[in-house]
Amino acid sequence: MTSPARSRPSRENPPLKLGQMDKLRSWHHERLAVVYVRQSTAQQVLVHGESTRLQYGLVTRAEAYGWTSERILVIDDDLGKSGTTAVGRTGFERLVTEVSLGHVGLILGLEMSRLARSNVDWHRLLEVCALFGTLIADLDGLYDPAQYNDRLLLGLKGTMSEAELHLLKQRLYEGCLSKARRGALTFALPSGYVWAAEGNGAIQFDPDEQVQAVVRLIFAQFEEQGTLGGLLRYLARQDIRLGVRVREGPGKGQLVWRRPNRATVQNLLKHPLYAGAYVYGRRQQDRRRHQPGHPRSGRVVMARSDWHALLPERCPAYLTWEQYERNQARLEANRARASSLGAVRQGEALLAGLVVCARCQVRLGVHYQQSHGRPIPFTYDCVHRRNHYGEALCQHVAGPCLDDFVTRHVLRALEPAALELSLAAAEQVEQERATLTQLWEHRRERAAYETERAARPYHAVEPENRLVARTLERAWEETLQAQQALEEEYHRFLQQQPRVLTSEERAAIRRLAADIPALWAAPTTTAADRKDIIRQVVERVDVAAQGTSEQVRVRITWAGGGQTAGELVRPLARYRERTDYARICARVQESTQVGWSLDAIACQLEADGFPPLRSGHRWSRVSVQTLRRQVGLGNTHRHGHSRAALGPDEWWAREVAERLCVPRSSLFTWIQRGVVRARKESGGMQRWIVWADASELERLQAYRHRDIGAEYHRRWTAVPSLSEHQKGSTA
Repeated sequence: MTSPARSRPSRENPPLKLGQMDKLRSWHHERLAVVYVRQSTAQQVLVHGESTRLQYGLVTRAEAYGWTSERILVIDDDLGKSGTTAVGRTGFERLVTEVSLGHVGLILGLEMSRLARSNVDWHRLLEVCALFGTLIADLDGLYDPAQYNDRLLLGLKGTMSEAELHLLKQRLYEGCLSKARRGALTFALPSGYVWAAEGNGAIQFDPDEQVQAVVRLIFAQFEEQGTLGGLLRYLARQDIRLGVRVREGPGKGQLVWRRPNRATVQNLLKHPLYAGAYVYGRRQQDRRRHQPGHPRSGRVVMARSDWHALLPERCPAYLTWEQYERNQARLEANRARASSLGAVRQGEALLAGLVVCARCQVRLGVHYQQSHGRPIPFTYDCVHRRNHYGEALCQHVAGPCLDDFVTRHVLRALEPAALELSLAAAEQVEQERATLTQLWEHRRERAAYETERAARPYHAVEPENRLVARTLERAWEETLQAQQALEEEYHRFLQQQPRVLTSEERAAIRRLAADIPALWAAPTTTAADRKDIIRQVVERVDVAAQGTSEQVRVRITWAGGGQTAGELVRPLARYRERTDYARICARVQESTQVGWSLDAIACQLEADGFPPLRSGHRWSRVSVQTLRRQVGLGNTHRHGHSRAALGPDEWWAREVAERLCVPRSSLFTWIQRGVVRARKESGGMQRWIVWADASELERLQAYRHRDIGAEYHRRWTAVPSLSEHQKGSTA
């Protein structure tokens, strides 16, 4: 007689081991039994359904431990979330909260890695469970975190779970690096490139000719524009779209046309792939900036020496490596830093970024200022010592005079190249028009293809099947309308910019190139255009002001390495700072002693070659009178005390104000209102002269003590006269 065969226990519900039930207490069953379910990714949830089913099957194991189905809680909020961190795992946070409130008697998981893959989160859960007496169970047994042996075993399992994840990541990461160093690792390619369809890992040009033409146009225009902002404005002005391959989703691999933005164009200019170099590791993840739940966050740009792989000449190139290096240097120089030249920016200063202090060897900043809402001529200031050591300004030079000095030398240097400039300008205009025309031809060809593609299914459908024919007809009409709109835009483009330069346009270019100063001063030439021209031929301008005098030494360093030195006279605020101050004062004193008038002295100073205090001005009576006072000549009395120019019963305004004990501003207000009879001095300082005899002074004194409140009350309550009513009706 044979005994009945014993049934083997299944893996998803193994039998309880001896000694496990001893850890359970009656108060454990009074609490909840929590079954925690988690899968790392959404793909695992969809593909690995057996693991998910096993985790939900732990409900049966909880019932075997003595819990009723009503006291069993299943937490599956973390399906599709990684266990490397607790951030973003609402299910795990809910579990810890329930344990902390003393609501959980048992936690069940398929294995310890389901609960946490990080020792930080795992040991935090163990501490809370040991404090509130919560048990933990997996397929291997039942554990009490409050007991030393169980705590040691649980800690070892958590460490192994974290180490297992580390080993998996390390193997995958090293495999990717190995393929990248061979140039065999595939990744998302930028616009203009695709992976070869044969699957041999080769990178090739995008087969679409329009995509290639747009990429080449972007690099060519960056050479001309010089800045990323200028390039973006050009692309927007010409309505140029960038062809991009869809990287994921249902339309993966399809070509879409998008407006270029700053980030896309900047990445295109900085990517070494366009110079034919296979590169990997330009952007790497910084753990300090990584945000849990966002796999691509925390990525920072690395230096070239820290790239994982840089293999030159591994794919077709849109530009040479030398051109790529030149573009990177230009982008770096365009950054607004004291050590770099910087890009051309707004403002009147033509030499911004080019002027260097000959003493400190640092770039001078541009100082724009205003006075009473009106702009004051800008200056180039050396603020290095003031910013770093708290000292005074090293030197400052008036901007307009320095700009004029350098501009004269630049225009003189460009005169021999007038013919070459005209030919180069004509060739550049024609080349740009040809490139734009080619892009328009590509767009027209693509529109025609889309129209034919929409027409084919319409012609293939049976005419009787109107349910389908109407939809196809509507789609065909939409493509026809888009093609017609594109053709209209193309004809407008041809009218605004013909393909070939006319003879009149060529003659205009030659005339402008022959007369460079006229082109420079033309109202259509902006300050940014002048800055670009100067930067093409001038590398730096060293300036050294001679103390506080008007003399400034200037040395221009040209782009070819040559230098031109000279001196300029800057405007000053005070005559005493001039180097020729003693000679000017001697000339003024000599002319005054022989009886010359102020106008005659001013004309003589100009004839002697003494420049005025400020450039663009002339010597005047006021400036000569200022010099006479400084040397002790002319009218040295206080204003209002000289009576040579006064008539009978006439006073200076200052004297009347002191006599009446009123502010001078109040007296001037009375003069403007007609309360006081006054006139201005003829010549000299043009001061006010007031007529006032004894009775007039008494009237003014009474006017000063009048009741101002009663006067305003009388004005507002007075009935208008008939003549005022008639004037109002007429108006």
